[in-house]
Amino acid sequence: MKKDMMKIALILLTLAIAGVQGADAQKTITRRQNLPSQTTPSSTSGGKKPVKKPTKPTTTPVKTNAMDYVTITRLQVGNTNYDGDVLTSYGGTLYADELKYATPKLTYTCSRSVSNVTLYTKIYRPDGTMMTGSSSPSGYTTSDEADFEKGNSQTLVLPGWGNNDGGSYQKGLYRWELWYKSKRLISSTFQVYERAVSSTGSGSGSFEFYGTTRSYTDNAKALSYITKTIKEWGDDGCRTGAITEDERGVAVYGDNGYCFTSAVPEGLKTKIRECNNDKKRIADITMTDSGYWCIVWDKNGYWGVMPDKMKELMSKYNGDGEEILSVSICENGNFAIITNKHYYASHETDHANLKRALEKFGAIKSCCVTNKGIVVCCSRGVYYKDIPTNVEEALKDQDFHPAVVKFTDSGTYLITDGVKQRSWYM
Repeated sequence: MKKDMMKIALILLTLAIAGVQGADAQKTITRRQNLPSQTTPSSTSGGKKPVKKPTKPTTTPVKTNAMDYVTITRLQVGNTNYDGDVLTSYGGTLYADELKYATPKLTYTCSRSVSNVTLYTKIYRPDGTMMTGSSSPSGYTTSDEADFEKGNSQTLVLPGWGNNDGGSYQKGLYRWELWYKSKRLISSTFQVYERAVSSTGSGSGSFEFYGTTRSYTDNAKALSYITKTIKEWGDDGCRTGAITEDERGVAVYGDNGYCFTSAVPEGLKTKIRECNNDKKRIADITMTDSGYWCIVWDKNGYWGVMPDKMKELMSKYNGDGEEILSVSICENGNFAIITNKHYYASHETDHANLKRALEKFGAIKSCCVTNKGIVVCCSRGVYYKDIPTNVEEALKDQDFHPAVVKFTDSGTYLITDGVKQRSWYM
């Protein structure tokens, strides 16, 4: 009995020890299954999926140079006054007699917004010397704080350099450099021109004129077919038309008689023929080598390939029943519209010149704008700004009051009285 009891006790002790070892082994297995560094292979009998190691987070090192995030793609110089009002558009023609503050406009891309960046400027005169003043940092013309916004094709205007009374710039080619921490970011040149003295007086055709001229290069293609045809029209004369520098020309006589060169856009040719066939009066035509064109007939019918803003205004004036007197589009897309009630120019300088013309010579009859200049024909005279010198000479020589002037920056022109008297150089 005692032996039996001892045997039973021994068996129970053995079982207890085995149980404890089994429990410890299970715990170890459990801990090992939860370790990220271990995996439990799967099997056809239904094993667990492998446990993957967690991916360590990646960090992007912060660049210590703020301008590493910014790429400046363009620097254009315009003319502003002390208050920052734009007097000449950025990239526009700058004249020494009116240039107050040469002001840079940057176009850039930025991958991350940066602020409070100190940029340094060097402006070199045509003779190679650097412009400086009493407040200039050592080795530079000026310095300015700048903020750059994240995005593509962003723009930023920096403070200008000059004098509100003018006189800081003379005729010649200047160079503008932008620097950051001894690194040149961009270099760009800008030309300053010398303008001829303003002309004013009375033409032989009993009209007044006022304006300014500029030097020019006569590199327009000859429009010999147009000039030959105008001569053939004889007493029918020429009432209006449109010309470009590259072999595009249209002339109109009477209500809808016409001629045009082969280079004129097909859509415009079609509309001219339709006006002739339908006996509609062609009021005005404009076109460019860059692809824009517009034709106006009768009171306010129109068609063409125009800048979006011009389409919007033409539709409005047509819907309001206004008479559209004159249209003009520049190669760069700027435009002007004259109606019996409104005048409009998309470029602020052109619009200001229309206003001056109205104040000086009365109701505006027609307008022609180019990339560089403008001619406005009014009821009492002709106002012009920055036109080729030969166009001014031709205006003064006319024995009739000019009502329509079409010209190019290369000095070709068509001048008429709006009926049949005409003068041309094309």
